[in-house]
Amino acid sequence: MRVGDLLVRTTERAPDREALVEGDVRLTYRQFHDEARRFGAALHRLGVEPGARVGLLLPNGIPFAVAHFGCLLAGAVSLPLNTRLAGKELEFIINDAQVSALVVHESFHAVWDGIRGSLPMVKHTIAAGGTRTGFHTFEELLAEPATGWTPPPGRPEDVACILYTSGTTGLPKGAMMTHRNILFNNVSCKAHLGYVGSDRTLIVLPMFHVTALNSQLTVFVELGGTMVIMGAYKTQEVIRQLAEHRITCAFLVPTICTLMLISPHLAAADLSALRLIAYAGAPMPTETIAALQARFPGLALVNAYGLTETSSLSTVLPPADAAPRASSVGLPVARTIIRIVGEDGRDLPPGTVGELWIKGGQVVPGYFNRPEATAQAVTDGWLHTGDLGKLDEDGYVYVVDRKKDMINRGGEKVFSIEVEEILNAHPKVLESAVVPHPDRIFGEVVKAVCVLRPGEQATVEEIIGFCRTRLADYKVPVHVRFVEELPRNPGGKVLKGVLKTL
Repeated sequence: MRVGDLLVRTTERAPDREALVEGDVRLTYRQFHDEARRFGAALHRLGVEPGARVGLLLPNGIPFAVAHFGCLLAGAVSLPLNTRLAGKELEFIINDAQVSALVVHESFHAVWDGIRGSLPMVKHTIAAGGTRTGFHTFEELLAEPATGWTPPPGRPEDVACILYTSGTTGLPKGAMMTHRNILFNNVSCKAHLGYVGSDRTLIVLPMFHVTALNSQLTVFVELGGTMVIMGAYKTQEVIRQLAEHRITCAFLVPTICTLMLISPHLAAADLSALRLIAYAGAPMPTETIAALQARFPGLALVNAYGLTETSSLSTVLPPADAAPRASSVGLPVARTIIRIVGEDGRDLPPGTVGELWIKGGQVVPGYFNRPEATAQAVTDGWLHTGDLGKLDEDGYVYVVDRKKDMINRGGEKVFSIEVEEILNAHPKVLESAVVPHPDRIFGEVVKAVCVLRPGEQATVEEIIGFCRTRLADYKVPVHVRFVEELPRNPGGKVLKGVLKTL
């Protein structure tokens, strides 16, 4: 079994079921499979060999889903590219991955023009939307039938997809996800998120990110569910699509949930079909959980934790624990082991903070063409996540910080999540992030960056005073900055490196 086989099997089982919706465009599984198969056959005609990397510089949309599954049917490696990156960043990744064919949406032609001369390995460029001299077009490739073409054989251990890490600790690295890794994640989604074939999901997170790609698109293809795809994010539009398309489950980040709750458009929306919101990227404030549960009685809220290197899910917090254990990311998914490891490599007792290690079928074999980085990150199947966490007596996992973001104030360790929970409890604060700030005496002190709720005003002294009554003195922010929004990566995680420079 390989990932492309999922689309084939679902098409055989339910060819006329609605698969993809984007605006006024709707594809059944028969149509989705036909277009993906045509794209796969086109790659074969262009000489793209099995195992070759095909870059997808595409926004959220049906063409992304078609191209991704077309690559998988052809035995090629799909390489979704972060559409938010600058030209030089894309140039590095495309060259590092040795991409041989690249699908470029018309909105990125200007970016392409700036780097095309520095990409010697790209033999074929395919324009998605519009036409360009020297480009094949997506429409032209799909116009050619795939009659007589047979997808090449392959193994579950073959690499299906490469996603590049954000590069917050150095140059981006390409995490190689095998077919087996991705199928393992499908099992986790079905078992722990409770997806079923009659579900309708809204894909609003970027499809080039592991969450939307694996924990929505791929698993829904296996189940035969319906995927409604959004392009650009807008809170009002999320609410409208949830209602109009009778969405039953969505995968969001906590900030989207908070913005929905304060939106004036929520009150009139009929979201009675919504039964599940899974969220990741950051803890959900307890006030937001309570507000969601009050607005949507019976709604299941599921916190999840994972990384690009774990193909998506590693832990899931059951709905019953959403409020009682709001700061936990839950329990390991089936056939997954979590360790909390000290600097000496030994397991630490419950309640003690150390590095979080993960072992399971979702852990990638390594990074593309980076044997040294792979050897540092994965030992004997254990992924060293770089996240600091702890286990409680019941085995629940708590992520307290990234190793590089922990604040060392004169020898006292301060974990950002603990301070952020207090800041987010302030009635005027919408969300916050805590980072280290250089200090001549203590080495580092706490800096808080806060986004205020619409219409609110607050002073630095007010925020510090609020924290002082609720935190040990060494954890209280010394510096406070107010911003309109926090910078985030596509998975919803705050880019703390940016905040450190404020």
